Amino acid sequence: MNKISSRLDDAVIVFGRFLRQAGCPIGSGEIMSAINACSHIEIANRLDFRQALRSCLISNYKLLPLFDQLFDIYWRNPDKIEYVSDILRNLYESRLEKAEIKSMKEQIQDMYKKKVDGLDNSNDNEKNEDKAYDVYLYSPNEQLKKKRFDSYTDSELEEAKKFINNRRWELPKRKLRRLKPGKVTDRLDIRNTIRNNIFPSQDFIKLNWKQPKKRDRPLVVLMDVSGSMDHYTRILMHFLHTISSKGNKVEGFTFGTRLTRITRFIKEKSVNDSIEKINSLVQDWSGGTKIGETIKDFNLLWARRVLGNGAVVLIITDGWDTGNSKLLNQEFDRLRKSCNRLIWLNPNLGYQDFEPLTSGVQIIMKYVDNFLPIHNLKCLTDLSDLFLSLDLKKYHN
Repeated sequence: MNKISSRLDDAVIVFGRFLRQAGCPIGSGEIMSAINACSHIEIANRLDFRQALRSCLISNYKLLPLFDQLFDIYWRNPDKIEYVSDILRNLYESRLEKAEIKSMKEQIQDMYKKKVDGLDNSNDNEKNEDKAYDVYLYSPNEQLKKKRFDSYTDSELEEAKKFINNRRWELPKRKLRRLKPGKVTDRLDIRNTIRNNIFPSQDFIKLNWKQPKKRDRPLVVLMDVSGSMDHYTRILMHFLHTISSKGNKVEGFTFGTRLTRITRFIKEKSVNDSIEKINSLVQDWSGGTKIGETIKDFNLLWARRVLGNGAVVLIITDGWDTGNSKLLNQEFDRLRKSCNRLIWLNPNLGYQDFEPLTSGVQIIMKYVDNFLPIHNLKCLTDLSDLFLSLDLKKYHN
């Protein structure tokens, strides 16, 4: 009797796998239930045996006709079921897997290569032959990211502007003293922990945590609009307009021989209207550069107003200065002590043979926290990554 029961159990297990190959959602639990049910019925009664297996193995009424057909096929001659199983494995292959493979093939074909049929060939023997050539494509954005701003064509300049508009730019953050509920195990939230565990039916304690709130740091941008920065000013002004729309804590200033505040104009909805108004407002556009004198005006008139709450200062200039070097040294020392982080963006740093030879460059380098290039789109994305990776514990105001 035990041998007969063992053979029956094996047959039910194989039948469950047989149904699974046909597309029925059957797991080990359903098969064990079917084996258990067989021990409570009369095996000689074929109708009872069919109903027991159907009630344990099939949970979707739409699969009942399929079950009846497969039951008759299997239990008529289980020894020859291997041939039927191979047929079902080919007929009922996973549709989801086919769809995923087809989608992946289409994406790879569209993204990386295209077919060019029937290219002309001077060889007479190959004139009547149709050939397919694989042409590997590249991403225009990747090429555009590495190209210098001063070598852009008009069409490439428009593409760069679209890239700047579509990208999600993040401003630097700072931690607050106020706390909010969070998943980081920073500080235990005792009130919510007690509130969520006062019911006696709970067998475990779920701990609640608090973490500091984060807020955007004020970002102050000082942009050089002198003649040596002409090739970079327009695209960087577009970048300044875009990041100013992401938050209300962006302050903009231009400097050449004098300091001009442009914060109100970079808040305009249209970037073209913004640049036109800035161009008419700034009187020293494409002129000389007196960095020390303009930074002195900033420290005297604006530093206390805009450098609170751990502000980050971006100064965009090539470092060519015609002013007083002693004043430049003094004012940058004062500026560094007033802000949380001072970042210098220099387009000339993108050249391989760049060397800090001028006195203005050497003075500014002593006081900046980061000295970065700003000659292409990749530099802008690297700047955004730098904002996200600022050490909030080391730099906190």
